[in-house]
Amino acid sequence: MNFILGTAGHIDHGKSSLVQALSGTNPDRLPEEQARGVTIELGFAHLSLTGPEEQNLEIGIVDVPGHADFVNNMVAGVGAIDLSLIVVAADDGWMPQSEEHLHILSYLGITRAVIALTKIDLAEDPEFASEFVRDELRGTPFAKTPIIPVSSKTGQGLHELRTTIAQLLSQAPAHEDIGVPCLPIDRAFTVKGMGTIVTGTLSKGDLKVGDRIILQPGELPAHVRSIQNHNRAIEHARPGMRTAVNIPDLSLDSRKEQGVKRGLLLTSPPAGKASDTLDVLLTRISRPIPAQPATKNNLKNNQKVRLHYGSGRSNARLRLLHGELEPGQSTIAQLRLESPLLTFAQDRIVIRNCSGEATLAGAVVLDPLASRRLLGKAHHQAALKSLAENPSPETLFAHHLGIHHFVTAIPSPQHFPFSNRQWKAVLKNFTASKRITKITAGHVETTWWNEILQLARKLVTNFHQTNPDLAGLPLQDLRSALGHSFPQHELFPSLIDSLATLGIEQAGEHLRLLSHRTDIPPELAADAESILATLAREALNPPNRKDLAPTPDSQRALAFLIRVGKVLHLDEKTVLHPDALAAAESQIRSLLTQNGRATASEIRQHLNTSRRIAMPLLEYLDSQGVTRREGDYRELTD
Repeated sequence: MNFILGTAGHIDHGKSSLVQALSGTNPDRLPEEQARGVTIELGFAHLSLTGPEEQNLEIGIVDVPGHADFVNNMVAGVGAIDLSLIVVAADDGWMPQSEEHLHILSYLGITRAVIALTKIDLAEDPEFASEFVRDELRGTPFAKTPIIPVSSKTGQGLHELRTTIAQLLSQAPAHEDIGVPCLPIDRAFTVKGMGTIVTGTLSKGDLKVGDRIILQPGELPAHVRSIQNHNRAIEHARPGMRTAVNIPDLSLDSRKEQGVKRGLLLTSPPAGKASDTLDVLLTRISRPIPAQPATKNNLKNNQKVRLHYGSGRSNARLRLLHGELEPGQSTIAQLRLESPLLTFAQDRIVIRNCSGEATLAGAVVLDPLASRRLLGKAHHQAALKSLAENPSPETLFAHHLGIHHFVTAIPSPQHFPFSNRQWKAVLKNFTASKRITKITAGHVETTWWNEILQLARKLVTNFHQTNPDLAGLPLQDLRSALGHSFPQHELFPSLIDSLATLGIEQAGEHLRLLSHRTDIPPELAADAESILATLAREALNPPNRKDLAPTPDSQRALAFLIRVGKVLHLDEKTVLHPDALAAAESQIRSLLTQNGRATASEIRQHLNTSRRIAMPLLEYLDSQGVTRREGDYRELTD
């Protein structure tokens, strides 16, 4: 079982020393860190423990900076941890960065923790030091977190701390696999002979050697050449693993070329797309952070902030629906980003001020591809509120249906970050209640789909009533009536299939009721009968159109016969009976089969007709692919 443990705590409270005492690895890898005794960058170590039921626990440790100047790096390290190791020095007590790290952990939804009361060998009254920390935790998600007195110098308490870590991690829920790997990059470097290496904590899905992946945002393609976990080569990385990935296709980011750097995300193409607008639930903790006056101020509409997500960050503006947000309050809000991010529904974000001096709030992503136009709509706000109050897979699915009315057969992990098991359960419930209907392209909201079907039926019926002599409603007219909001490419074929259950069929580029008959209006019946009789009798020597239909009614009758295909239109002066056309085509095929080719004059003589009929007839056969013209001759195309 693979887990991630992340440290938290004030500078010089002994986080790195404790990590080294637990794992045997000094996480301070930079010379400057070792010289100054201060963690600046993220540090990493590995710890193997045995759980209470003999489980093999492989734990990746992420050691974060405690100095106020490096909180940005701290946030990048704790975004995907299973357990927080909160470090408080017994001789120093609860300090400003202890409080800020607690806020950050809370905003990230991390409540599983153990508190290491370090430097216990230096404390005058260890029991009082422990009680002091417990008082500081009152009213927080960590109020009942176990406190373990330890000393990295003497080894006191280390066995108990390891046992507690193993017990808490053995109770942690398994990592859900939603089918797409997500690796927020926290380090990027090159190795001679290998190319670019990136590291991060893998979540949401598996990653295998040979996989095609993309770098987001930017959608730069790459492939996985090799993978390491705790310095050992593996073929298959799973969620919850510290992972190093060799991606030789991409170079490090530079001024000349977009490439790999901390803050970007490695994932697969089905994950989704980056967005500059997020609907969120915004939450503030009531207690201020010492030495950070900004944490006491209200958040205001259109305020510029810096948000931290995964290992990256981006500037954004807050859009609040009502007034200002005080400490201790929550509200629905929108984040409008300066640069797009790929996020997933239910992801968590930490919000700090633009100067990077204060942690102000936390946010839970409700809609990762939000609409700025919809934010002010009352029904949309109500849907977001419902989603915020009950962030279940069912509520998230209902919210998406309310906006888009449709989900593809393979749902977007960005909107539905569920495992296949969870997804099937949601579909089963919504199908049983008839809230969704299965179609070829996926699933549609039943009420909305039925309204679309009835609209289409009404349009077809009205068209027949207005145009009884026409074949049916042009498909383009239906597309226009449905509008731009209807997902034409994905749903239009399924719509045509579903209309068949309502007695509507597609005929070429038209839709018609199966019961519809293109019968000639009674007042034109006599003229139509006369025209058809004349054309049938005269065959390939018919009168011109003016003589064939000299009156307004006969002209209307002829136009009707042409529309319904009972008379063939060759040009503005010439029409034929379909039987005459079929006979002519048969004679021409016979002539050309026997002779190989013939001139227009030879064909005219063979048909015993005039040039007025022969020329448009041959041009028509050319257009239909029966014959082709080669200079003065005609040949068969087949």
